Amino acid sequence: KVIWSREEMMRQGRYRWLTAGKLRAALNEKGLPTAFHARVCQSGYGTAGLDNIAYVNGLIPNVRLETRNLPLHILWGSYRAPGYNSYAFFTECFIDECANAAGMDPLEYRLALLANHADPGWIKCLKEVAARADWGKTLPRGQGQGLAISNWGNWTSKDPQAGTTAAVVAHVDVSKSGELRVLQLDIAFDCGRVLNPDAVLAQMQGGVLFGMNLAINEELNIANGRIVEGNFDQYPMIRMADAPRVNVHLGGLTGHDRLSEVGEPPVGPVGPAIANAIYRATGKRIRSMPFRKHDLSWS
Repeated sequence: KVIWSREEMMRQGRYRWLTAGKLRAALNEKGLPTAFHARVCQSGYGTAGLDNIAYVNGLIPNVRLETRNLPLHILWGSYRAPGYNSYAFFTECFIDECANAAGMDPLEYRLALLANHADPGWIKCLKEVAARADWGKTLPRGQGQGLAISNWGNWTSKDPQAGTTAAVVAHVDVSKSGELRVLQLDIAFDCGRVLNPDAVLAQMQGGVLFGMNLAINEELNIANGRIVEGNFDQYPMIRMADAPRVNVHLGGLTGHDRLSEVGEPPVGPVGPAIANAIYRATGKRIRSMPFRKHDLSWS
């Protein structure tokens, strides 16, 4: 029997693959995209999580998705919601920037983009989570709300109602010195039907907190051919004192018979929702993770 130490596990294991992307869009006179172009480079496999995003899967007239694989000679493995946890961040932060360029509220912008989508769960989730989180409420300076929505799993089916859709509203507070606190995370989801509410609730809560820590904290560095970080003194994780209130809402369920997964879908929209909330609180756009590496101070 072999038992690795924490240091051995962190320095000799498999890692989430690196991903970088460049996105651009052409907007019409109403501010909505008529063309979308994404170029992505990653050290893992394929476009998992990018080619199933509703906006670029038939809702925008002209779409070009490019992906390149960059072998880094580093062992990689399946991190929770592989690919999707990066591509949802790219896309939902970018959609927020499009909404800002169009002078539209981020919620109304997404509702307009999804108006003709064959899956009603997207709009239902957006409306549910926005209502439950009191989207658009007046907040003090340094606080903001951010929104994101994404889907995990629908690349396996031609059915537009495949996979699980999840929408998140994040409420954050950023001090003038740049200290970030996530105050509340609301999530509405559509996996079709729920058979075991307690199990689904646990997966949603865990996935939301997992996605929060991923976006804010998680990073490994390489120096002289080895991983630098060896334990949690160098690899911060959120603790109970850091955990926000997490509200899981069932009002986004459409009752579709697919009975889709719930473990990975909540991870994707959390990071972009927090990043978009940071922008509304500070005026600063976040285009890379982890957020703790960024200067969030404001005056």
